[in-house]
Amino acid sequence: MGRSPSPGFRLLLLGFLFLPLAAGCLTSEFKEYRIKLRPDRSGEATIRFVNVMTESDDTTATAESDFDELVGGYLQGTKIERSNPGLRSVRKRLYEQDGVLVAEISFAFDSLASMRLFKFDGSSPIMYYVGDRYANEQLVETNGSYGRDWMPVVFWPSGSGELFLRTRMVSQASQRRSLLREYREWQAAQARPRKQ
Repeated sequence: MGRSPSPGFRLLLLGFLFLPLAAGCLTSEFKEYRIKLRPDRSGEATIRFVNVMTESDDTTATAESDFDELVGGYLQGTKIERSNPGLRSVRKRLYEQDGVLVAEISFAFDSLASMRLFKFDGSSPIMYYVGDRYANEQLVETNGSYGRDWMPVVFWPSGSGELFLRTRMVSQASQRRSLLREYREWQAAQARPRKQ
């Protein structure tokens, strides 16, 4: 029998599935992973959540609270760091690009496991389990080789230094709405002079 993953490892996996959008009603249209590996298998990564949205039955009330959670809990808070102790030098930002809201996290890591990557031995390929077709993320693009629907794993040659994945976030929610308006309002409020 195989050993079950430790609670910390399970938490790390869940953190990356929803990072930094784990407020329950937050999602994005796409998620992009750019990973630079060093020979010792440590490295740096950037994860971009493109077109950050809220999803629920009452998107107006939820949008404001979800945006507050995104800013207070993740951008300015420490939820990412507390949920993922294997990350170092974490940098977070929100910005508008091509008419959509983007949430970005960049960080350093010490092992492949911190990025949900696997390598059996020194000569085996680097592997990433994307999930089956019923998962909440579906592969759109990669610079690796995709194993097919019955083997939902992306493979990169053993010595690869740069890995890229782009996934589409799949949702069953009836309503989804961009948080770009809330972001613009927040940016405008940040730019106003504060009263003394």
